[in-house]
Amino acid sequence: MPKGRIFYGWWIVAAGFGLETLIGGLMFHAYGAYVVLLREEFGWSKTMLSAAFAMARAESGILGPIQGWLTDRFGPRILIRVGVVVFGLGFILFSQITSAVAFFLTFFLIALGSSLGGYLPIGVAIVAWFRRRRALALSLSATGMPVGGLLTPIVALVLMHWGWRWTAFLSGIVIIAVGLPIARLVRPRPD
Repeated sequence: MPKGRIFYGWWIVAAGFGLETLIGGLMFHAYGAYVVLLREEFGWSKTMLSAAFAMARAESGILGPIQGWLTDRFGPRILIRVGVVVFGLGFILFSQITSAVAFFLTFFLIALGSSLGGYLPIGVAIVAWFRRRRALALSLSATGMPVGGLLTPIVALVLMHWGWRWTAFLSGIVIIAVGLPIARLVRPRPD
């Protein structure tokens, strides 16, 4: 490789960081702010709203083996693209909910999309590109999730000014508009 050129694997790390930042900032860290507004509008209990978040975490564990098989079969890039679209559409549909059943279904879509477009396929892509410095590359990518927490004040501000429905809708648009170009950076390692 010519001196001065950036090893392409670092672009995969940057893509992973960006995707994890979206997931962390718009879903994991912002969920608490949505809970307050959903309780006000629908009168739902904390238990019900917590159950949805717990379901999202369980989904990751239960569907993990299937996701691993899909990643092996179709490759991380395709899985990430599908995940980004499902994640974004989940938010767009979430902005339209009127019942607890719709809330659980759309939140399941959001969780599914964040899993398909998140840590596992990103990790597989990074591992394929790195032999040396693999742990550093994986940890830098995973840092996007906590860094996404820095977006929480922005999400909270939008929630205050435009309400949860518009915030969810805009989040879905941002996820698709930003996530798909980022996903294009993920590609198979040339042999």
